[in-house]
Amino acid sequence: MTNAWLAALAILLEGGGIYGLIAGLTDTLAITGYLTAHAFACGFLTLVLLPLLPPRYRSRLLLPGLFLFTLQFAIPFLGSLGVFTGVLLALYLPRFERDVAWQELEIPELPFQPVDMDQQVIYSEGGLRQILREAGSTDKRLKALLATRQMADRDAIGLLQEALKDPADDIRLLAYSMLEQKEKVLASQARNLQMALDEKLSDNRERLKRRLAQTWWEMAYLGLAQGSLRLYYLNSAKRILQDLTSELSRHNDWRLLGRIELALGNVIAARHAFDRSLALGAPPQLLLPYQAEVAFLERDFQRVRYCLASLARFKPHPSVRLVMEGWL
Repeated sequence: MTNAWLAALAILLEGGGIYGLIAGLTDTLAITGYLTAHAFACGFLTLVLLPLLPPRYRSRLLLPGLFLFTLQFAIPFLGSLGVFTGVLLALYLPRFERDVAWQELEIPELPFQPVDMDQQVIYSEGGLRQILREAGSTDKRLKALLATRQMADRDAIGLLQEALKDPADDIRLLAYSMLEQKEKVLASQARNLQMALDEKLSDNRERLKRRLAQTWWEMAYLGLAQGSLRLYYLNSAKRILQDLTSELSRHNDWRLLGRIELALGNVIAARHAFDRSLALGAPPQLLLPYQAEVAFLERDFQRVRYCLASLARFKPHPSVRLVMEGWL
């Protein structure tokens, strides 16, 4: 009932304001009177419209009310009528329902034979290693070997080298070809870098040397080279990095040099390289695991705990987290 009175009062005020404009009053008085009556009419109609809005708009009355009032006041004569009519039409007219496109399909038949869950490959290092060692089916071991292509090279190469001992010829040949392919990619990359350095055609020799050292280190780190060949790659990368660090010290070069010294068993040189890398601004979380390893080799167990405790402030790798749990 209150809404009806407010609506009627708003119509009377709007009509009175319009009558004042055509009644022959002075321009100032007519316009002032109309704007005042129009403002009150818009305010009353806003109070009528607010309860009719959806619930999500009624929860915050200030902004919807201000919007309705401004929209009505900005359009004289027809603004209030248009807004009021638009809200009522949206509320009471039936909503058009759209046709939902769908397609009728027959119920699919059951599989011809049940799926053997034991034949599903587990894509994890431990699961694949267990399959390669214990699975009696050659096809299952072959699928596990092919699944190593989805793993990181460091983990995949260890599994491929283990598959070289498999009793099945097909698996051994496949493992050997996959290992050879990985080795050929790195060897070709190293050969191209060495040729570019020998030809002395590139101005950025520093970048080429760094890439060549990283390639040789990767071949040794991944386990693609064994014995004297591994030592050759490590020493070659070491010589390049020593030249780079003597010309321009960068913490990444010192960090890689420290890892190579560790792989060669030079603990003191490795500690010096890691200290230099840290002094040049290397992130501590990258060096703390290696510094802990150096401290362990030097039998400085107190420093091992210190390095691992300092690493706990960061987000260490899950494998490092297991080491931390054993020491701290």
